[in-house]
Amino acid sequence: MRDVVIAITAASYSGNKGAAAMLQSSIRQLYEKYGERLNINLMSVYPQEDKKQIPWDCIKIVSCKPEQLLFIAFPLAVLYKVFHFCPPIKRLLLKNKILKAYYNTDVVLDEAGISFVDSRGFIMNTYAFVCAAVPMLMGVPVMKYSQAMGTFHSFWNRFLAKWILPKMQLICARGKGTLENLKEIGVEKNVKLCADGAFTMADDPKVLEKIEKEVQDDSFFNEKVIGLSVSSVVQKKCNKLGIDYQQIMTDFIDQLNQDGWNVLIIANGARINSQKPRNNDLPICDAVYAGVKNKEMVRWYHKEMDAEEIRAYIGTCRFLVASRFHAMIGALQQKVPVLLVGWSHKYQEVLDFFDLGQYAIDFSNLTTESLRKEFDKFISDEDTIRRKLEKHYDEVIQSSLKNMVYASEIIDRIVEQPYHGKQILDYKNPDKYLGKHIACRKGYAADETIRAQAASGGMVTAFLCYLLKTGRIDGAWVTRTKICDGQLSYDTFIATTEKEIRSASSSIYMNMPLLKHLDMVRTFKGKIAVVMTPCMLRGLDAAMKKEPELEEKIAFKLGLYCSGNHSKKATLLSLEQSHVTLDHAVRLFYRRGHWRGQSSVIYEDGTEKTFSYTKTICAYKNAYFFEKRSCMTCQDHFALAADISFGDIWLKEMKGNPIKHTSCVIRNMKTYHIYQEAVKAGVICDSHISDRDMIRSQKRALVFKFTCAPAKKAYLGKKGKKAELIADDACRWNHRLAFHLAEKNRIYSEEHYDKLQKIPYIFIYYYMCFIRVLLSF
Repeated sequence: MRDVVIAITAASYSGNKGAAAMLQSSIRQLYEKYGERLNINLMSVYPQEDKKQIPWDCIKIVSCKPEQLLFIAFPLAVLYKVFHFCPPIKRLLLKNKILKAYYNTDVVLDEAGISFVDSRGFIMNTYAFVCAAVPMLMGVPVMKYSQAMGTFHSFWNRFLAKWILPKMQLICARGKGTLENLKEIGVEKNVKLCADGAFTMADDPKVLEKIEKEVQDDSFFNEKVIGLSVSSVVQKKCNKLGIDYQQIMTDFIDQLNQDGWNVLIIANGARINSQKPRNNDLPICDAVYAGVKNKEMVRWYHKEMDAEEIRAYIGTCRFLVASRFHAMIGALQQKVPVLLVGWSHKYQEVLDFFDLGQYAIDFSNLTTESLRKEFDKFISDEDTIRRKLEKHYDEVIQSSLKNMVYASEIIDRIVEQPYHGKQILDYKNPDKYLGKHIACRKGYAADETIRAQAASGGMVTAFLCYLLKTGRIDGAWVTRTKICDGQLSYDTFIATTEKEIRSASSSIYMNMPLLKHLDMVRTFKGKIAVVMTPCMLRGLDAAMKKEPELEEKIAFKLGLYCSGNHSKKATLLSLEQSHVTLDHAVRLFYRRGHWRGQSSVIYEDGTEKTFSYTKTICAYKNAYFFEKRSCMTCQDHFALAADISFGDIWLKEMKGNPIKHTSCVIRNMKTYHIYQEAVKAGVICDSHISDRDMIRSQKRALVFKFTCAPAKKAYLGKKGKKAELIADDACRWNHRLAFHLAEKNRIYSEEHYDKLQKIPYIFIYYYMCFIRVLLSF
């Protein structure tokens, strides 16, 4: 099964914590269903803030500010709709990050909460339209998570809604009011009734423990605490009618304090580094708190809490008086009686789920006296309210869960379809390249001294050290370069200490017949882990099947991604071209440092000579000079016989990362659990990487192995030879040319080493670049 890529729009973690609650609920349910296959593109209006707050590593933040969406992405999406059939124009348009994110998305989940409402006016309704129109113009299906819509009396709102809503795959109406509004404009077939998605946000045990301790340590929290959710949105609407919302809230708190009630002020919308009121209740909460008379009976925490923390605080209250919609949802979910001061049918229709619709006050009639009168009536009905909360609670939770039931039915159907647009590689079928696997991860060794010697992120060394430290192995079969009397060779041995494992860090790019040293495993007393390339692991597997004792000894097989093995002549010629001698040398490091890194030779006196890996060893290697004949037709790139495989991440977006990462493919649950243990122990710093990005990160190698396969079969056929190859990719002229040049280079390096010596390495480098370009499209 391939990855599931979902874009979530009109929601964020920063600012509106109701949106954050919906995000948490939906992503948790999606992850429970799709696991490591899940990838989220969060189309964020607060990208910088959200990057600091995202709790899931499967989320990628895409900057999607309103101005970017309206004035750049929308016009470009229109052009994409018209010119998507033209590859050059399509590639140019996909330079836009919003369009690119949607292009790589299976389905869009719109979590606006409220949209297409007359009272929201021209700008907000246009924005709601464009949020859905951009992905739709690119051919990406859109679903609306549970939200309020309507009324549709204004011409512009009605026009936009009638144009776009029927084209959506799914609309989850948050209540009967929305359902009736949609029916009134003829939108019915794609509509389902579902309670708000935030009802099913899971509690965070750590947050609950923290709040419980705080409650125990503060005498303020007793049986007479009232939560007060103050809203910058309601304040703005009151200001337009000349209603002093701030003073009313302040006076209300003073009255409650006089009656013996403690008041907890809650900001359900917060942006800690902003003074702007949009999605930010902190300024109005500050002002209300500043005006109250008895601050000892009031608690106000000026900070940006996450959705779980806000809900936990609400759970400590006897009652909640709320001007924020999702503060109300939090109270209902915690079975805390709630009185609403609102501005839309969206409040009423949710309360109606609990038969509590009468406990909502319209802001337009708000006064201190009317609020107090309604509150007194409200608390006198406490027993009735609590009975209704208990009676309807389970059915509301089940209704909320239906959001994801309906959405996942559509997602499952969509992911069975191919990606839109023609791809070089088959991203729909990642197992074709990656093999059967549990998860893909990326990360690096937490220990900087390990990373300093590593070719990439040092994860192999860190993982082996962890296996040894925890007693899961007694040794690790590792290999390092060795130089004796100026001659390049290798040293393979079973390392039994962390120091020995570290000494074998870094990749080696030359052919080493390790299996002829298999006796060292046979005679070793204890469990071992092995580190090998794909072909050697296949040979080892064959030996293990014949020898049960060998299979018993080898506890873990670590594989290394491999695009081909080369004779050591590629290394020697690179040294010669770089004017680096091996006389008095003790060690060669093929690659160290950031990105592709530098090659270096260490000498007996401790001095070091560095030279360009990219323009020498890498150039010969990636132009297929000195490659083994069998490697030209090998399709085992990710070491399919390994328990866990490791390799580089050649993605443009990783180049700017100050710490070089390693990716890995984990193939069984035993290894997955141990890997997770290493992460929790702080040995490995780890995050999610999608199957698609794994394939992208090795794109050119996989194109040569798989997309060029038809050309390879045809070539071998002419020579009367056969090869068992997966050859179902579309092999274009450029791929055929790339293979033809690669094969010519391999043969030429075997037959004309002396002539190759005379060609300056810089020419080889640019020739290699040309071949890589041929493999890129």
